[in-house]
Amino acid sequence: MPVTCPNGHQSESADYCDTCGAVIAGVAPTAIPTPAAGSPGAAVGTTQMPVVRAPMCPNCGAPREPDEAFCEVCGLDFDTGQLPAEVVAAETAPAVVPPAGEEAAEWVAVVSADHAYFESNQAESPDASVEFPTDAAAREVPLVSKEVLIGRRSDSKGIFPAIDLSEPPSDPGVSRRHAILRCQPDGEWVVVDQGSTNGTVVRSAVTPISAGDAVRLHDGDHLHVGAWTRITLRRVGTAGT
Repeated sequence: MPVTCPNGHQSESADYCDTCGAVIAGVAPTAIPTPAAGSPGAAVGTTQMPVVRAPMCPNCGAPREPDEAFCEVCGLDFDTGQLPAEVVAAETAPAVVPPAGEEAAEWVAVVSADHAYFESNQAESPDASVEFPTDAAAREVPLVSKEVLIGRRSDSKGIFPAIDLSEPPSDPGVSRRHAILRCQPDGEWVVVDQGSTNGTVVRSAVTPISAGDAVRLHDGDHLHVGAWTRITLRRVGTAGT
């Protein structure tokens, strides 16, 4: 019969919650049997420590950290058990529709490598294995869908971001489903972090935005993700001009 996990979810499994993966009270951790005295591997004066299974995403099975609000792979909200709305491929997604009586504006996301941001990250958490791509050229990605995923492509997991930061030079600090740009009724945009590992910083703020919060962006605003990536939104014209 269903049991209730510490977060209040109903679970058919009695050991770990089907929704959020939390350990259900009263379940003893899996332990390694202690070798009998005199048997190979037995040590005098030592105690075998129990091995506790790491929590996993109940939707896709990916490992999760205790403080993560969303699954990095599939985007599941661990508190509500809800998956994010499917991100439609740019070529099939509805086009951005302006308010009645207005002409459509063309928006692009300018993706570039920001050396100052890279240096600030290295100063905070040095990682000698990550090198700044000195030959990276800026590129423009047209924002032609109402929702635009920022992340890193994964053929095996079916993740195909419109702003794909696995393209050379691949930014290792970007999550598969890192953030979403969402068009508003007035034609401007918000950014929503999807519970990424390293966060999303808007307008060079001191701290990243909170996962799940929609933060307004205007023409010329920028955000930082990963180890060095800067994404700037540009409104480059109107239809017929």
